[in-house]
Amino acid sequence: MTFSSRIFSLFLLFFLVSTSAAFAQHKTILSQPVSIQRPADSLIRVLHLLEEKAKCSFAFDPDLLRNKRTIPLNFLQTPLSEVLSQVLFGTNLGFKLVGNDIVISPLKEKKWTISGHVRDQASGEVLIGATVYLPHLGLGINTNQYGFFSLFISEGIHQLLVSNTGFQTREENIRLDQDLQLNLELTLKTNRLEEVEIKSSNINPNPILLNEQNFGASQLNNAAYYAGEIDVVKKLQMQNGIKALSEGSSGMFVRGGNSDQNLILLDEAIVYNPSHLYGLVSVFNPDVVNNVQVYRDYIPANFGGRLSAVVINRMTEGNNKEFHLTGGLNFLSARIAAEGPIVKDKSSFIFAFRRSLLDVFRSKFKLFNPFSVYYDINAKANYKLNQNNTIFYSVYAGKDKLLSENAYTNNWGNLTSTFRWNHVFNSTIFQNVSLIYSNYNNVLDLNADTLSQKTQWLTRVRDVTLKADYTYYLSPLNQIKFGGSGIYHMFNPGEVKQSPNDEFNIRGDQSFEAALYYAQRLSLSPHFELDYGLRLSLFKNNELRNNVFDPQGNRLKIHEIKLFVNPEPRLNFSYLPTADQRYFFTYNRNYQYLQLIQNSTLAFSSLEPWIPASKTIKPQHSDYFSLGYRYVPNQYIWSANAYYKFMDHQLELIDHAQIIKNPEVRKQLKAGSGRAYGLELEVTKTEGRFSGTLAYSYSRVFRKIADLNFGQEFVANYDIPHELKITTKYELNKRLSFQGFFIYSTGRPLTLPVGFYQHDGLNVPVFEERNTARFPVFSRMDVSAQYQFRTRMPGRRFLSSILSVGVYNLYNRKNPLYYHLNSSSFEAKKSSIEYSLGFYPWIAYSFKI
Repeated sequence: MTFSSRIFSLFLLFFLVSTSAAFAQHKTILSQPVSIQRPADSLIRVLHLLEEKAKCSFAFDPDLLRNKRTIPLNFLQTPLSEVLSQVLFGTNLGFKLVGNDIVISPLKEKKWTISGHVRDQASGEVLIGATVYLPHLGLGINTNQYGFFSLFISEGIHQLLVSNTGFQTREENIRLDQDLQLNLELTLKTNRLEEVEIKSSNINPNPILLNEQNFGASQLNNAAYYAGEIDVVKKLQMQNGIKALSEGSSGMFVRGGNSDQNLILLDEAIVYNPSHLYGLVSVFNPDVVNNVQVYRDYIPANFGGRLSAVVINRMTEGNNKEFHLTGGLNFLSARIAAEGPIVKDKSSFIFAFRRSLLDVFRSKFKLFNPFSVYYDINAKANYKLNQNNTIFYSVYAGKDKLLSENAYTNNWGNLTSTFRWNHVFNSTIFQNVSLIYSNYNNVLDLNADTLSQKTQWLTRVRDVTLKADYTYYLSPLNQIKFGGSGIYHMFNPGEVKQSPNDEFNIRGDQSFEAALYYAQRLSLSPHFELDYGLRLSLFKNNELRNNVFDPQGNRLKIHEIKLFVNPEPRLNFSYLPTADQRYFFTYNRNYQYLQLIQNSTLAFSSLEPWIPASKTIKPQHSDYFSLGYRYVPNQYIWSANAYYKFMDHQLELIDHAQIIKNPEVRKQLKAGSGRAYGLELEVTKTEGRFSGTLAYSYSRVFRKIADLNFGQEFVANYDIPHELKITTKYELNKRLSFQGFFIYSTGRPLTLPVGFYQHDGLNVPVFEERNTARFPVFSRMDVSAQYQFRTRMPGRRFLSSILSVGVYNLYNRKNPLYYHLNSSSFEAKKSSIEYSLGFYPWIAYSFKI
């Protein structure tokens, strides 16, 4: 071997030995055992402590570690590499050996998804609008209409706070190093006064500040109701900006919109008439209400077909853990409901029945006699196929039979049915597919002086709907919704049932309404948020012409087909200067293809003929603008909202138009424009023994139709400029509470005759300009008290009871319902005013076993 070869061999041997020694030293540093016990502390302080214990050296940028903290440490003779992995977990930092130093440096951020459902622990019922909040990140989300949530966040140890109104806040600590699916359950509060809730103002996105309202079943109890009958519509009419024209009415007039411009849904099925007893009670049985959601400002793109508001009522799914029986009794009705598991924790059902007691108590409510009755039947079942698939089926059937003093009857009812399939594709994509049926029909007696002359007038709307909705959770600050729907409408505006031909019938229609939509909610920065969407709606109407004959007198079937396609953009832009304040601007464009035609001086009616847009009737549309402010400090919500709405193709019947047995009623509809504007101010106290709301609204609604009122603009018959509402609740203790409601508003408009002339010996009235007179100022105060108690039953069961007493119209205010006109003078005299029910004490009882 040459000298040079020996030198190279020695050099190679020295290199290998040195490298092995260095590697062994490095391996020894990271593998040497370390013992450390320490509570959560500063990361920098913990690294210095590890330097002393492991006799090693750390290299890092102090600015990267300055505000980071460790979890509590408890390691006994654990390799240093494993200790460091745990210490640095969730900090987005990693470590590696460089020479003799352990270098701490940033890692590429890892993110995972937390998803799942929030449920009521006692019943297994999903909780809609519950809050899942991460306080250390300042991020949160609300569960959707099916109780589902999804959060895409960074790897680490996280604290979750889960809350919902009426439930105890749950704290959950999780280690997130992979996608995680959770089923979070909340327990009801035992004493609301001692609980601390997460403020919705800390949540991002924030539905309350966006003027979306959610009412759970427990919140519906906190009000003074007529006869103690808990009622969804009456609760909504207590809210600011939602007006009722008179007592005993289920009509809702929202920010310049007519009552038919609200989309009312029961488990996604359209409810065309939400009234029992002409509106004294609504069709929503309180025993099967899970959640009520109201959109009256920004309307997301997944809802359409109406101009003003969306009211979503979701039926409870039934307890999937144990059987329960609930019910109640008051002067208006009796109700009973049974719920329980079909397969425990996997499937459940609920069945409920309600019937009026007017014929039992012989109660008379001015407009109908004691033999008038109504009933409701609700049923729902669900089955959890697996972790990602659940199916639901619900049905509602309700009927009214009202008998007048002269033996005329008016029967109407709703039938709805909904089949739904919820599917979770993965932790970020949620799907709901629904098949829906809805049927509203109304039958009114005509010419009932003798049985042989008796005929009946029928109006009806039937729908079959298929829809699919998808939610894509990109992040807590970026959510996308998209989907589509198709509705097949069958309209029967009016027909004489016993007529041998259709000479008096209003021609029917078959229509197809479809829509595609895309919507996104995202945060542009810590202070700016954007909600926007686009809905593309399509409406195709097929109208069958009747009473059309050829020259030989043969009846012809002629169809008139008309197609409408319209884009409907939606936008809400928000500025959040602080965590508890929000300024926002909203714009909605909406199209409505269905029109309710009525010609009544009453604020309520069950006769509801619906007709669609057609070759001669254009669809209604509106452009809505609003500016709002919300401030949510501790215990209070302050809000102000100003709006302007322009409406086109608004329809009004000509004066004295006849609907029944008038096949040409469409020719008596006149189209024009409308405008509305208003200001709403509100302050709400949300916590403590005393809570309540003080709300004031100023609003105006005008219409201008060329062929009416001499072409001059006139106020709509639901124009109520001033309205003050006060709702209160005082909890003396966890058993006894007191509620109150007060309303004071401008009287609604009406048209009165100013004189008459004679024609063929008959007095013919001469009317003033349309809607220039008004009813007197409307006011009313209601009070109630609730006492809750429990009684032990045999076994482990308890009977939970609520005894309620109250007074409707405490100071006996005589609010007029309508005027009877004197046939000789055509003047509205006090003697011809029909008043609503005055001072009315009541008692009610409800229970749960």
